Amino acid sequence: MRRSRSPPRPEAILTVAAMLRQLPGGLPGDQGRRRSYAFRRADGALEMALADAVNEAGDTPDAVSRALLASLAELAGERPGRAAVDALCVADRQFLMRALAAHLGHQGGWFDATCMHCASPFDFRLDPTGLPVKEAGDAFPLARLVLDDKPLTLRVPCGADQIRVLREPVEQRREALLRGLEVPDPESGSALPDQLTQEHIAHCEAALEAQAPEITREVAACCPECGQVNSVGIDPYAVLAHNPAGLLAEVHRLAWHYHWSEADILALPRGRRKNYLALIDAARGMTG
Repeated sequence: MRRSRSPPRPEAILTVAAMLRQLPGGLPGDQGRRRSYAFRRADGALEMALADAVNEAGDTPDAVSRALLASLAELAGERPGRAAVDALCVADRQFLMRALAAHLGHQGGWFDATCMHCASPFDFRLDPTGLPVKEAGDAFPLARLVLDDKPLTLRVPCGADQIRVLREPVEQRREALLRGLEVPDPESGSALPDQLTQEHIAHCEAALEAQAPEITREVAACCPECGQVNSVGIDPYAVLAHNPAGLLAEVHRLAWHYHWSEADILALPRGRRKNYLALIDAARGMTG
């Protein structure tokens, strides 16, 4: 009878695999914007926690918050909580989700598109982590403007705002989002008009865009059939769609051959897990 042995266990206190990185926006603090972040080690436990976070979420913004909470080891110099990941501006959250995909080894590859000129399907290769990122403006997270001769201060939208506006009817979300972003003057109160015109909204959105960071979400791709250039959208939340079925199959194979527990297997670094699977395949080949 084969004895069940535990695999080499990771160290008790995990260290981040890469140096602390910088958010394009960050969270405000007494000493200015706090922009550092670091992910947990990329092991099976992180992959499974991400899959569980997506399954438990009610909508995409909630899924992003849950995924970030499950994957971040450090945010703005502290251990992250739900309030902190919800307070990140939208671009920071998109940036982190794209960085998480790279951290898990899903950052680049082939993308599918259909030519808008000749309707031919085509593929193109891209690493989204190499796309340009616009950093926040000097006044971030605030945007100051004048609307109908009144000074107005708005706050760049964050994850909590995305979650909030989803409760509103679709046709009212744009205005509901904007009204929730106002930072009223303590003395004069709100400066937003009771009736917001499309011109008002456009003026406010332009001021917010000037201060908000931004990641590239569209790329130019040439169709090999007709030679025309296409604008192709790149989903910053693509990592949320990663199917955990492959990971579960790997856990099953390792448990079957080594009699290790699920927790032991998920604690293995991804590279070591792959090496053990390769050894299993090699042994099966040698024995016929």
